[in-house]
Parts: sequence; structure tokens; C-alpha cells
Amino acid sequence: MKKTLKNDGFSLVELIIVIAIMAILVGVMAPQLIKYIEKTNVSADAQLCDAVLEAIKVSANDPEVLAATDKSSDMIGAMYANTNPHIIDNYLSTTWTECAFAKNVTEILGFNPFESGADQHIRSHPACDKGGLMCVASEDGNTIAIFIQHSDKNGKKEDNTYTSAGLDGLEDSGVIYAR
Repeated sequence: MKKTLKNDGFSLVELIIVIAIMAILVGVMAPQLIKYIEKTNVSADAQLCDAVLEAIKVSANDPEVLAATDKSSDMIGAMYANTNPHIIDNYLSTTWTECAFAKNVTEILGFNPFESGADQHIRSHPACDKGGLMCVASEDGNTIAIFIQHSDKNGKKEDNTYTSAGLDGLEDSGVIYAR
């Protein structure tokens, strides 16, 4: 005695139910995934600010950089003395980017933060039309901070900026920064 099995596949109702369940799962998971991606981007930008800040500090204290006879000491002085926030690529001219300080920072980071294309390393900037602008500010000639204008450290896609003199309001400004 042979039994024959009837195997016709899935019915249309079964397929519709599976598609409906998948649509519900995607609808529930998509917002969570977007939040996770934004937090990852904010974290990457905070690490970028940390890396740039550390590269500047290390280079500013390097004996070879301090002994250089080019614009290195002028560039270090300008960064540490300027309490008004300014964009890092203000140091874009060849005399700045070719000095020992800028070369040392570039060697440490693997890219030159003083070039106009350095903002391409920024992953989260909600005001895409303005671009994420990496900025530097000093407080007392000894402490500097690197921050990203038009960013949001909370990952809510708000357009936060920091324009105050010194570093007092940096924490409350909402920008991604390293100090």
C-alpha cells in the first residue's frame, strides 16, 4: 500500500498572513534601528573630536614641533589663545598646513583636520545643508575644546550651535564636543 501525499505549497491566505506579520515587525523595528544608527553616529563623532583634540595636544607638546622654525608656534598660539569659537579649516592656507604642527597632527590622525574636506569624517550633522563644521575654542590659553557645529549630542537631529566666548556654555549647548 502506497500513500500519496498531496503537497500543493502555501495557500494565498498563509502567504498574506506571513507578509502582514513581516510588515508589522518592520514597522516596529525601523524606528529602533534608526535611533541606534544615530547614536552610533554621535558616538563616532565624539570619538573623532577626542582624536583630533588629543592629536593637537600631543603635537603642541612635541619638542620637534616646538623647535620648528616655521609657523607651528604661531598656529599653536592662535589655537590656544582664541576664546571665540572658530572653524578648524581657518588654518587652510599653505603656510599653516605645511608647518610641522599640522603635519604632526595629520600623521597622528591619518587625515588633515585643517583642510576644507576634513568635515567628510563627520558622520552626524542634522543640518546637512550647512555641513558639520569642526571648530576649536580655548578658555584660558591652556584648555581647548574641539566641537562640531550644527550637531546634536543627544541624537535627536536638532541643529545645535555654540558661539559663546570661552568654554563655559559648551556643556549646555547640545553640540558634540571633546574638552
